Amino acid sequence: MSLSYLINQSSKFIWYSAHYIISFKYATPIKIDKTNPPPFYGKMPTGRKLFFEMMKLLNEERKLINSKFYKIPKTELKDLINTAKGSFDFFLDLPKIDKRRTSGKFSDVKTKKDLPKYFLRNFHYQTDGYLSEKSARLYEFQVETLFSGCAATMRRFSMIPLIKFIKDENLPRTKLLDIGTGTGDIIQTYKLNTKNLEVTCSDLSEEYLNVAKEKLRKFSNIKYVNCKGEELPFDEKSYDIVTSTYVFHEVPSAIRKKIFSEISRVLRKGGIFILTDSLQMDDNPILNPLLEFFPYSTHEPYYPKYIREDLASVAKQSGLELFYSKNAYLSKSLAFRKI
Repeated sequence: MSLSYLINQSSKFIWYSAHYIISFKYATPIKIDKTNPPPFYGKMPTGRKLFFEMMKLLNEERKLINSKFYKIPKTELKDLINTAKGSFDFFLDLPKIDKRRTSGKFSDVKTKKDLPKYFLRNFHYQTDGYLSEKSARLYEFQVETLFSGCAATMRRFSMIPLIKFIKDENLPRTKLLDIGTGTGDIIQTYKLNTKNLEVTCSDLSEEYLNVAKEKLRKFSNIKYVNCKGEELPFDEKSYDIVTSTYVFHEVPSAIRKKIFSEISRVLRKGGIFILTDSLQMDDNPILNPLLEFFPYSTHEPYYPKYIREDLASVAKQSGLELFYSKNAYLSKSLAFRKI
């Protein structure tokens, strides 16, 4: 397993890093006022330091896989075909992204649906924001490029508290709600590593949920609900586990608080909420400048407050107590218990 894992991850790193370097090279340079420079200016971690942090992540996952703690989805021919297509679409969309970034335009999404204002944006300056299936099919490629092929690995560290909880509870069936499912990448891993897991995938974007349905069609016991995380249409105490991946940094603080409250409402007592999202300031001080640079380089309006917010304190106000925290390169997984 170690050799195949090494080959697979090395290939991903080279492939996506090449795309990142090319996209960065041909993008319009980011203008920085050197008379009043931003906090990250001159303090960015070196490539060597980033590579070292990445290797720590991959080595830890290798150990988890070798110990049979969890399995990862196998790469199939259709995955390679989709990756090749993703590369073509990625480069095709780059000039549009660059144009939006340099002009500061981030709200050219078009929809007749009644959606929250905070959601009607070109997050990352990507075409259509989160409101088209074309955007959904390109999303995973863009995220993997951003993280040099480590995005899926970082997400999978949410498996650690999830698997431990399921084993400890030993329930005949486990009900899991995922908030902000997106294209369903992490749900594949959840289903692959658990038995008798009933999953409800929820997302504000109907288009992203459609892509998730297609991706997850081989799995049973999955429902799909198009809804807001801050207004969940589910009964009180109806889930054992709630998960959310890369959602909290893309909503305003007030909405994060409401989502915590809703999660607490639908979780049974003793149930857990697993949050996987970006690192926050001082989780790993070496990477602080990179966190500050991220919203400077792309459209992430709620990120600056997110990286400074005391999530444990906000969660506790809704009866959710933090009991687990683990960094995973540029992400981290937190687990809260309903008290």
